[in-house]
Amino acid sequence: MEEAKLDGSTHACLGGVCAGGVARNMAEALWRMRGPGAARLLTAVGDDADGDYLQSVAEGMLLDGCRVAGGRTPSYAAVMDSSGECLLGLGDMALHQSISIDLVDKHMDVLSRAPLVVLDGNAPPATVQHVLALCQRMDKPGTTHHLGTVDC
Repeated sequence: MEEAKLDGSTHACLGGVCAGGVARNMAEALWRMRGPGAARLLTAVGDDADGDYLQSVAEGMLLDGCRVAGGRTPSYAAVMDSSGECLLGLGDMALHQSISIDLVDKHMDVLSRAPLVVLDGNAPPATVQHVLALCQRMDKPGTTHHLGTVDC
């Protein structure tokens, strides 16, 4: 394979699309292993085709209020070399800023019943801190680790 030139030219490739995101993948795995309702996902997805796809992958897993009108569903694209090594990653994660404290509080009943809470690091720092404080008050299992400016 020739070395790709970053000069704006088009290069032949193989493409693929799949649902992803660490927290979403974990929620779907639990959903499939334990059955519908065993895992719920509080996130932000757009009201676009990608959001429709994510909502259909595990029907009912997304909590109410996760669809953002006019929003673009967060996405990630990776450019891999022929041996599978990632050469470049591009992410459009801006919609995660819509994961608000109000959205979390709207689903307090789900959070209080959850035996385990998994938190994606793409949420706004204030939301992350709020969820951690709630989990501590509700005596949820786990530990916190300092990652940059956010404890999670």
